[in-house]
Amino acid sequence: MLAIQPGDHISATFAAEAQFAGNTIRFAEQAVAASALVMVFPGGPHRSCFQHRLGASSPVIAGAVRSGQVQIADSRQVQLAPGRFDPAYLNEAYAGATRQAVDAGFSGLWVSVDMTWAAGVDPDALTDFEAESAGLFTSRELTAICQYDTRVFPAKQVAAACRAHPAGVQDRSPLRHRRTGRTLRLSGETDLANSLAFAALARTLRPGDVLDITAMTFLDVRALATIVRGYTELTGLTIRASRDQIELLDLIRAGDGIPSRSDQP
Repeated sequence: MLAIQPGDHISATFAAEAQFAGNTIRFAEQAVAASALVMVFPGGPHRSCFQHRLGASSPVIAGAVRSGQVQIADSRQVQLAPGRFDPAYLNEAYAGATRQAVDAGFSGLWVSVDMTWAAGVDPDALTDFEAESAGLFTSRELTAICQYDTRVFPAKQVAAACRAHPAGVQDRSPLRHRRTGRTLRLSGETDLANSLAFAALARTLRPGDVLDITAMTFLDVRALATIVRGYTELTGLTIRASRDQIELLDLIRAGDGIPSRSDQP
């Protein structure tokens, strides 16, 4: 499994309850080690069975369940509390729960969600919500793994949902971001697998911002073209890049009349 860092937004798939449980237990073990509060949202019909499985998984997790560091709730009751899919409500709810966890003395909130609650939601709206939620994770106090049941969701929708997440459960070098003032720093890799998440991060850039990609280990042509377009369209956008990255950006922007430059930290 991915070596999770606080602030990761991870996609996963499962085709049996045991797979959801396995992903969640490994996630929870890392969360407990990071002194985080863990909220788990299994599918409603499987909640009691999952609670037993989680408590029996290891002494560490069993102790965390008893102490309240690991908590279990019904996914539909929480995610659909307004009676419908409401992105604004979800953003507010997750932000508020994260603040409460930190105020209670935890390092942050780590959440594992069975996404079956969203089976009736418009697929494009759900994918957009996943991709545009980067702001929830910028402080690195919220960490989440969104798990899609391949028996419930069509393969095309699952693929799109995974592309809306910066990280996959098996990634070795996931896309990560940090924003400090006007500077957006990216690290890791971006390709088709997380293309929607990268595009959403790029859309957060504003004129006068600084985009630092020096810690990126791979950017595909799509991502490079997105950066070039941002340089063209956003007045005063500064790109910090390595020499090799500059050469690739220059290849993409060739013929567009955009001057090459590097602004090193």
